Amino acid sequence: MSLPGHVAVGPRLNGLNSRLNQAMILTAFVGFQALDSLTTHLGLALQHQELNRIMAPLMATQGELAAYAVKGTAVAVLLAILMLMYRRKPRVWHAYHVAAWITAFGVIINLVQLI
Repeated sequence: MSLPGHVAVGPRLNGLNSRLNQAMILTAFVGFQALDSLTTHLGLALQHQELNRIMAPLMATQGELAAYAVKGTAVAVLLAILMLMYRRKPRVWHAYHVAAWITAFGVIINLVQLI
């Protein structure tokens, strides 16, 4: 039951608000981003093509280092947004949870391509 003016928060959202779960989501997000960069670099070194349709043209024209700089900047901006919003909008953790899973899927695709 929720008080007037308050929204009832389900157990799933409360679980994402615990410090341990937030730390795990943040670690997974940053860790999978790093693994994605590593597996992408290994794949490119083995002459595989970049599968990311956004990064492929950037890598083709500006080089791999520029693409990693763009990716690093994007991750830093996303982390800054999270740090600014996580108390006012606790549902933002859902977005980072999903983003960590999407990046994990990308890492798996990179690993399959490497095999």
